[in-house]
Amino acid sequence: MSAFEGLRDLSIAPGAVFIGPWTGIDHEKFLIVAGVAEDRILVCSVMINSEINPYIQCRPRMLSCQVSLKAADYDFLSHDSYANCAQPIRAKIDVFMEDERRYCGILNEADLSQVQQRIIASGTLTVDEINNYFKKK
Repeated sequence: MSAFEGLRDLSIAPGAVFIGPWTGIDHEKFLIVAGVAEDRILVCSVMINSEINPYIQCRPRMLSCQVSLKAADYDFLSHDSYANCAQPIRAKIDVFMEDERRYCGILNEADLSQVQQRIIASGTLTVDEINNYFKKK
């Protein structure tokens, strides 16, 4: 294993942000690693969007699951954006190891905490998934 591969593996932790092409999306998107379930080798992630989709704006429950991310706080953002925590994505860690995915940085502790809380509040994860993704180690 090269030093680069080891570094990339360490970067797959809660709060890590990656950019790349993702299945079903026609352009590169940022993805936040919100939690890691090591026993299942899965991550719970959320997409970053530059604006809140009108579909979401009309649905109070989904709207309450958006987290504002300020460009001033993150070098990788060119403008203020939103983490969509209403629809967390479950993916294998291997997805982040692919060459076309690039590590961009890490969320600050306050924003990561908000992302995790909004995912839990979204009601889309089971109690088992919540315990596996977000338990304190």
